[in-house]
Amino acid sequence: MDSLQTKIISRLSRTEKICRDCFGVDLKIKNLILDEVSTSRNSYTTVFKADHNVIYALCVSDNPLVLADVKSIIRLMGMKAEFFLPPNADKDYFLNFGHGAFLDVYPARKAGSDQEIHYYKTLAPYSPALVRISKVNGEIRRYDKIWQEWQSAIKFSYLRMQVQ
Repeated sequence: MDSLQTKIISRLSRTEKICRDCFGVDLKIKNLILDEVSTSRNSYTTVFKADHNVIYALCVSDNPLVLADVKSIIRLMGMKAEFFLPPNADKDYFLNFGHGAFLDVYPARKAGSDQEIHYYKTLAPYSPALVRISKVNGEIRRYDKIWQEWQSAIKFSYLRMQVQ
């Protein structure tokens, strides 16, 4: 194998390891669509195709990210999120954080409404972040640090159809 193939295999195995260790999901990556594309001054996103042709985005940052940041990154990249995989496969991670943050702000209240809790869920720490993508409309964009604007990185279309 040449050095390029070795680097690609190394990146694939590193990405699979992050998914397994941080999110408790065992994904078999078929191919990388974008590898560590810049999405802000300090964050990078890898977009890849896994089993059953499902597209995922793995966001990693040097600085802490919250769920709201990741939602914004995915939207600005030109993708639509289907599901934000919680850390450590804890399905109630965002909800528990939202309830806790709400009670920190309003300690006298027993519980908040779903709308009130929804905002506080977006403040949950979420780095690295793994997002299952449902739609890409023709291109995926990247953040250009020099020009400080979003630019097309690759022409790509995708629509995830769920059969029930």
